[in-house]
Amino acid sequence: MKVNVNKHKSFGEPIITIDCSEDDPTVNDIILRIESDSSMLIGNKDDIRFLFKEKDVYYIESIDNHCFLYTKSDVFDCKYKLYEIEDQFQSFIRVNKQVVLNYHSIKFFKSTFNGKLEATLNNGDRIEISRAYVPALKNLLGGIK
Repeated sequence: MKVNVNKHKSFGEPIITIDCSEDDPTVNDIILRIESDSSMLIGNKDDIRFLFKEKDVYYIESIDNHCFLYTKSDVFDCKYKLYEIEDQFQSFIRVNKQVVLNYHSIKFFKSTFNGKLEATLNNGDRIEISRAYVPALKNLLGGIK
């Protein structure tokens, strides 16, 4: 196996590219090790895997047993269960049955009907917070009334 590392002063987020034959067990093991890094989230788009820091993911949504990871300006497929995200990452809190939200991405709240809240995120997305989850979010944010 050959490893090439290209270092650039002006380069931003690291990119990992693996060129190999289709069925290489060594490469599969390397991918599993990268994916098991609990401090990163993995999103897929066009058969490419992307690694994200917790702070770069705004929320994760489950629709019809399919999971989507939302960043500032893009959406990725992901293979997480919402409860796994809640358990593994401190910045994420459940806000309704379909969404776990990175509470650091909240720009402001607005009250809606029946005790629900609407959170507007830093990227402009709006997420409904069901009334069952409002007390936990308020408690997390320091007892907002």
